Amino acid sequence: MKKNSIFYLVGSLASLIIIIMGLKLFAEILSPVLLSLFIVLVCSPFVEWMRSRKVPLWLARTIVVLGVVAIGLILVGFLAASITQLTEVLPSYRSLLENQFNTLEKWLNSQGIQAHDIFQLDFLSPQRLVQVVLEFLGGLLGTLGNIGVTLFVFIYMLIGSRSFSKKLARRLGENNLLLIRIEEFSKSISVYLAIKSFLGALTALGHILLLWVMGVNFAVLWGVISFLMNFIPNVGFVISLIPPVLMSLLQFGLGKSILVAVGYILINNFFDVAIAPRYLGKGLDLSILVTFLAVIFWTWVLGAIGAFLALPLTVMLKKLVLESYAETQLLAELLAVEEDD
Repeated sequence: MKKNSIFYLVGSLASLIIIIMGLKLFAEILSPVLLSLFIVLVCSPFVEWMRSRKVPLWLARTIVVLGVVAIGLILVGFLAASITQLTEVLPSYRSLLENQFNTLEKWLNSQGIQAHDIFQLDFLSPQRLVQVVLEFLGGLLGTLGNIGVTLFVFIYMLIGSRSFSKKLARRLGENNLLLIRIEEFSKSISVYLAIKSFLGALTALGHILLLWVMGVNFAVLWGVISFLMNFIPNVGFVISLIPPVLMSLLQFGLGKSILVAVGYILINNFFDVAIAPRYLGKGLDLSILVTFLAVIFWTWVLGAIGAFLALPLTVMLKKLVLESYAETQLLAELLAVEEDD
C-alpha cells in the first residue's frame, strides 16, 4: 500500500511537471484563449442579468459582444496612441530626472543621511528607470496586440458556452459532483471578476481625477493602467503607482510627487479596504502568500497574461482539482485563507 502511494505521488508530480512545461511551451497560443475565457467569465453575469429581465439570449449576447468589441478596440487604440506619444517624449525627461535625484540626494545629505552610494545603484539610475518604464509600456502594448484573436475566441466561447454546459451535463449527469463544482466555480469567479472590474473602474476614475486636478501629464493613460493592474493582486497597485509618481516628480518635484503617491494610496485603500469586502466577502479564499506566489508562477508560465489570470487559474486548480480528491484536500486547505483573517 505504501509503495503504491509513492508511485501515485511520483506519477502525479511527473504529470504536473509535464502539464506545466506544456503550458509554458504553448503559452503564445494559449494566452489569447485564456484571456478570452477570462472576459467571458467577467461578462457572464451581465448576460444572465439581461436574461432575468426577459431579454432574448441572442440579443443579450449581441449586446455584450458589441460592447466588449467596442471597449477593446477603443482601449487598444487609446493605449497605442498614448504609449507611442509617451515613448517619444520620455527620453527627454531623463535630464529632469537626474536633476531631481541630485536635489533629493543633497537634501538627504543635509539631514545627515549619506545617500550617495544608494543613488549609484544601477536600478535607481535615471537611465535605468526610464528604460524600465519604456519596457513596461512596450510589454503592455504587445500583450494587447493580439486583440483580434482574443475577440474572435471570446465571441466563439460566449456563443458556445451554454451548449457546452448542456453537453457536459448530458455526459456527466446533472447531479455529478464535478459538474456541480464547475458550475459553482464559474458562478463565483464570474461574480467576483464582474465586481472587481466595476470597483477597478471606480478606482481608476478616482486616480484620473486626482492626477487631472494636480496637472500630471498623461492622467488618463495612468488611470487606464490602474484599472488593468487592478486584476493583478498585491503587486498590481505598486506597478500602477510608479509611473504617475515618476511623472509628477519630473514635472513638479518631490513634494507634489509625494502628494500624488498619498492620494493614490488613499483612493485605492478606500475601494479595496472599505468598499470591496462588503461585496466580495472572503474573495476567492486564497491566502496573501498564495496569491503573491501565484502571480509569480503564472507570469513565468504564460508571460504578462499570466499575471492577470493568476487568481482565476489558481482558484480553478484549487476548486476543480485539489478539493476534488481526498489525497489533495490538505493542499487545498493550505492554499485557503485562515479563519481568523
